[in-house]
Amino acid sequence: MTIQFQIDFSGRLPVEAQIGMAAADAHADPLWKRVVDGCIQSAARKLEFFTVDDVLAELEKLPNPPDTHNLVALGPRMKEVSKTLGYMEATEQVQRSKRPGKNGNLHRLWKSRIFER
Repeated sequence: MTIQFQIDFSGRLPVEAQIGMAAADAHADPLWKRVVDGCIQSAARKLEFFTVDDVLAELEKLPNPPDTHNLVALGPRMKEVSKTLGYMEATEQVQRSKRPGKNGNLHRLWKSRIFER
């Protein structure tokens, strides 16, 4: 299998990380991707600003949610949904994860374009 993607040399994300994210996205379960798209939409409707933590919270609310082999695939999913479905736009801000086991990893803060007050 050949994985094709664009590498961003701006230095914002190391090339190795970009390669890992592209591989995780290429191998992510297709059903998981579709369900996560809906969870991204749900988070974007409820929150003016959100992170992947909020998307995972939406996913966990579902009965028997699908799974994928590597949650790193969530980052590329966010970018793809932002680009193709337009639910949100990236900000320059990051926020530490509050999820147990994530060790305070930094996550991009996304601004919703469909937030419903």
